[in-house]
Amino acid sequence: MLAPDPTLAIMLSALSAFWKQQAITCPPVELPYVQAIAEANKVILPPDFEQLYRTVNGTPDLYPNFLDDRYCSFLPVEALRTEEKEVLVIACNTATLKTERVTVFVDYMHRSWEYGFIVNDNENYQIGIIPTNDVFKVITTSLATFLEWYIADADVLYDYRYPDA
Repeated sequence: MLAPDPTLAIMLSALSAFWKQQAITCPPVELPYVQAIAEANKVILPPDFEQLYRTVNGTPDLYPNFLDDRYCSFLPVEALRTEEKEVLVIACNTATLKTERVTVFVDYMHRSWEYGFIVNDNENYQIGIIPTNDVFKVITTSLATFLEWYIADADVLYDYRYPDA
């Protein structure tokens, strides 16, 4: 197993502080609990996501009916959902239709679209925008980068457009 990304630890601390400024509780949960829930729900969690849920278990006080200042609701580990489906995966201006296991971890504006991840192997994953049920636009391969963009309200998080394929 890879050592935890020190940048991720910094971003998780920043995320916790960001939510606390909004009076959003973000309780941690123990790793064995995270792993047990993921296994019971057939969700494969890469180590970065295990660290996320060990540090902040999403925004359980908001999900599913309320949003934070970025119009997002981070799903608690208990609400993670994975669906195996055929999706158009868009990465590096190419589009490939494939069957993937997509796990949603953030709802944006009450599911106007979602952010999810596809696990490539136990350690590597892609995070993407899910603008429709059958499209996954890859935006990063780093949870730390995603969290940095989220806190900064970066434009890349809202660019769900994709090239015609």
